[in-house]
Amino acid sequence: MDVVILKDFISQHEQYQLREKAKDYRRTGVLESNEAGPRRFFRKVDGTEYCDASITAIGQRVIKTFGLEGFEIDPYLGWIISFVEPDGFIHPHLDRQPLYVETNQKHFRCNVMVSNGGTLASPIIGGRGYRVDERALWGFFASELTHGTLPNVGSGPRIVYQFGFTVPGDYSLTSYTGMFVMG
Repeated sequence: MDVVILKDFISQHEQYQLREKAKDYRRTGVLESNEAGPRRFFRKVDGTEYCDASITAIGQRVIKTFGLEGFEIDPYLGWIISFVEPDGFIHPHLDRQPLYVETNQKHFRCNVMVSNGGTLASPIIGGRGYRVDERALWGFFASELTHGTLPNVGSGPRIVYQFGFTVPGDYSLTSYTGMFVMG
């Protein structure tokens, strides 16, 4: 199993709060241009003043859901707000940092789809497209599977809150069989 998807991971109220926060951060310049692709903006928020109680609460829920207590937040990407405007996309890539190769660890990334931009802007992971509805979470090993998206052809931004962790090489998602929609 490569990908787990959990529907309704956040409430409608949390979705509204996170969407408005991301739009405000984009409007005020908190989100920076991501040179890896057109019309992409982001901010690494863990350990910053931009990681407020609402983001921390979602991060703690991710930790509890996947048994990540005691694991480090990924030192390279950590917790990120991703904001992709219409016509933007995330190029296919692998988050394979030297740390993971040298220590036999993996980068486990859990993403929460706050806004799909008004279109089905779902991820492509390991060459396969996955349907991820708004408010759902998807988790996968970003250091092991190539991932990206098609262009956002919607009328609004694709907003995703990402929570990344460094896990041992033998950390597995198989124990979540039956609890999640899986790929």
